[in-house]
Amino acid sequence: MTLIETVLKLLLAIGLGGLIGLERETSRKPAGLRTNILVCVGSAMLMILSDLILRRAAGTQGDLTRMAAAVVTGIGFLGAGTIIQARGMIHGLTTASTLWVVAGLGLVVGAGFYVEAVVFTGLVLLTLALFPRIEDRFHRGATPRFHLRMKDSAEALASFRKLSLHLGVKIEDFHLRREKDIAVVTFGLAAPEGKEQEFSQSLTEIPDILEIKID
Repeated sequence: MTLIETVLKLLLAIGLGGLIGLERETSRKPAGLRTNILVCVGSAMLMILSDLILRRAAGTQGDLTRMAAAVVTGIGFLGAGTIIQARGMIHGLTTASTLWVVAGLGLVVGAGFYVEAVVFTGLVLLTLALFPRIEDRFHRGATPRFHLRMKDSAEALASFRKLSLHLGVKIEDFHLRREKDIAVVTFGLAAPEGKEQEFSQSLTEIPDILEIKID
């Protein structure tokens, strides 16, 4: 493998990883342009390094798939760091999955399968750009049902009402019952998917809300 071929592989990894990272950046996700580029080009370089070592040690036994397996395993730790669990709600699964996919993309480029890498990138971008709209249409007819357990205080209810007004979401079929010093609130939420996620995330930041369930 010549130096020029190595450089071209790394540039292709930067370009393809950057396309996916740009989509994540415009969607305001935690792992954006630079993160996806670094994951992709790093995976490609490790695959290239493995090939270079085997070429230098000609006649010895080796297997490029071992490096690929190591990268896939290692990226799991990075992906796990992007997943956030807060009060029963989990965020970041798509971001973690994207990092795992981008690491795989880097391996494909590093292994020299250029056409496959371009097709792979196109399919990933199509999934990230198109499927959220399909999901939004699919869930549009269904109103999510929230179940909150919060401190029975005027401040807690005021924070909840202020949040719904601030985001412009519609609260439907609101019910409140009290259990000693705990208020149990159930309601439906009519809002676009983006607002629904923002509302759910903001609820976790209200200290007086003890538990959140959504069905």
